[in-house]
Amino acid sequence: IIQLNVGGFDNNYSYLIVGENNKAILVDPTGNKEIIEKAIKDNNLNVVLQLLTHDHFDHIELVDYFKNKGIPLKSFEDLKKENNFEIAKINVQVLFTPGHTNDGVCFKIENNLFTGDTLFVAGIGTIDYGGNAKELEESLAFLSTLDKEIILWPGHNYGGSKSTLGDALKNSHIKPSEKMLEQIKKKVKEYEKQFK
Repeated sequence: IIQLNVGGFDNNYSYLIVGENNKAILVDPTGNKEIIEKAIKDNNLNVVLQLLTHDHFDHIELVDYFKNKGIPLKSFEDLKKENNFEIAKINVQVLFTPGHTNDGVCFKIENNLFTGDTLFVAGIGTIDYGGNAKELEESLAFLSTLDKEIILWPGHNYGGSKSTLGDALKNSHIKPSEKMLEQIKKKVKEYEKQFK
């Protein structure tokens, strides 16, 4: 697993998950594309698929760029049809975890869980942008039924780059502060300008 601190909206992570014959899956392609491309080149990878934990703009901004390079995306609709698949000997289990957004998913790959913005090392994602508090609670309750020793790989560096699922769940009561939400609101406005 190659974790890439791509900057992006706010300490975003993209991930390269390497399978057999240097084939790889790219999760949440966003932020600084040079960082992602350098990692692909340095590790001599052949990226065969893109996956998204949810469709907020700060996780998907490079999808089209990599699509144009011939790397397909499995969309949320595709994942609903096929929530367990194997590619390059990587077995991907899709866990549907709505709450932060209604299309939120986590990817479980062996002893690793890619949680996007459902759960961070310290806290959970805001529900202010297409989310639902009850669903998020249910999703967290569902995650708490999994093995607590699973390694959690979050969508942003909030409180750390990775932890065990158990430790992250202990921090799941931490909601974004008012100050944080104000900053997010401001950033979203600035960010949206770039895409208009």
